[in-house]
Amino acid sequence: MRSGLLLCALLLVSGCAALPAAAPTAHQVVDPAAAAGVTVIDIVDAPGLAAEAEPEAPVWPIADAAPADNAIAVGDRLSVTVFEVGYALFGAAKDDAAPSAAGRALPRMEVGEAGTIDLPYIGTVPVLGRTPEAVAGDVERRLRGLSQNAQASVTVDRGPARSVVVSGDVKTPGRQPLTAAGERLLDVIAVAGGPTARSADTSVRLTRADQSAEIRLDRLRVGASANVRLAPGDHVELLRAVRSVTVLGAARTVSELPFDSDALSLAEALARAGGPLDSQADATGVFVFRYEPALVDGVRKELPVIYRLNLIDPRSYFAAQRFRMHEKDVLLIANARSAQFGKLVQLLNTLITPALTVELLTR
Repeated sequence: MRSGLLLCALLLVSGCAALPAAAPTAHQVVDPAAAAGVTVIDIVDAPGLAAEAEPEAPVWPIADAAPADNAIAVGDRLSVTVFEVGYALFGAAKDDAAPSAAGRALPRMEVGEAGTIDLPYIGTVPVLGRTPEAVAGDVERRLRGLSQNAQASVTVDRGPARSVVVSGDVKTPGRQPLTAAGERLLDVIAVAGGPTARSADTSVRLTRADQSAEIRLDRLRVGASANVRLAPGDHVELLRAVRSVTVLGAARTVSELPFDSDALSLAEALARAGGPLDSQADATGVFVFRYEPALVDGVRKELPVIYRLNLIDPRSYFAAQRFRMHEKDVLLIANARSAQFGKLVQLLNTLITPALTVELLTR
């Protein structure tokens, strides 16, 4: 009798090991990790982790462009208006017309490669590199002796030479002119209607000549070093870049969790995953798998590190609120040791119950 019971016990134990499992137990994580030289850190016992500071913004390599000088460039379109007193040189001819003051807008002209425009009566006027005020003064000087008290006004519609391109996951992509106001990175994104996705899922890439830099949109703020004054020819591209962590094991919801904002704490990640399963999870075995940068023999590498949280310890709930999740982290909730035994009992119950039922019915 005893040998039969012992045999049944051995079968139960071996059966537990043979049953499939969606996640390892805490010992199946810690023991092999230690054997492989992977560091396992208890979050509660490492105060520096719980008080992890907000990551610093990356150094932005592209500097502010020089303030716009309002000079006329190739491709700009100029509108010249001439105001005259008395008999107008640019006015329509009228018989017996009394002297009057009037303004005449000339057809809009585009500045070509020669950098000049042609005006009636005064011929070719150089405009490239000059301000609208300087061109207006030149036109007035050339009209002296031809028109009575002529005054000129020049307005500029900026062409492609003084513009930036906004493309990618933005609501209104296209070319935007730069003005003397000195548009910055956030300005052109706002004019383009903002991103098509959430700011937390969008990154901004600025390309200037042979330089390129990228930053997440939710970290690009007024006053930040990355919010630079743009230069003609800059290319601003909005890219979809969803940051997420992966939840595995004995969680209520095994899934990929996207970041809803700039930061995601371990407590928030656990809550969004529905927390541990009461019937399956080991509350002492919540693990975060991460690659951490380290200097090994003078060479910068990424080493695997495992962080452990024990939810039985009340201090862990404070630590979990301040422990920041990183992009591509893996959050694993270990199976309880009793979970496999429970599966085996259910399996045996499934097999034995019908046999007992048949025996009772056939008596």
